[in-house]
Amino acid sequence: MLKKPSSRRKSRGTEELELPLVPIMDAFVTLIAFLLLVTSLLAVTLIDTPAPVVSNVPDDNKDKKPLMLTLDVKETGLRLYSTFRRIPEQSFPKVELGYDLEKLHEAIVAIKQQFPEEKTIVFMPTPEVKYDELVQIMDAVRVLTKTDPPLFVKGEDGIDRPEEHLFGNVIFGNVLSGN
Repeated sequence: MLKKPSSRRKSRGTEELELPLVPIMDAFVTLIAFLLLVTSLLAVTLIDTPAPVVSNVPDDNKDKKPLMLTLDVKETGLRLYSTFRRIPEQSFPKVELGYDLEKLHEAIVAIKQQFPEEKTIVFMPTPEVKYDELVQIMDAVRVLTKTDPPLFVKGEDGIDRPEEHLFGNVIFGNVLSGN
């Protein structure tokens, strides 16, 4: 038989309700163990690129202009030039599959043969350029492949030693401006 409505509203007291915490704790322990396992298997690589530096120290080599090799990376293509016009400007339009990295690499090798002591290149990418494309361009500019002609640089002791990288010091020139 049903109770009267007035007796249903009155509670007999507050009963303590216990939450089942053990299954929740088990789930969190399992989740933490899984996340630790996954992060240990994850390979993270970094490409060290220093920020542009402004210096107040006077330059001792005023008679010799630096190469100041600069690469404009735009959605339409690449433009390689020297700020002080020590090399002719070269353009590499974008092809169907992306940037023409083989021609860029050949041009970089030729420039490295002319200026073996230079190690720095300044990248000027636009915001539209994808990260993966930027990394591929950096690899084409930095890595000396086995099919490239050997490059030698005089060491501190005066002995020629083989060069391991083309332009290993990559600087992003427009980081602060947002261009």
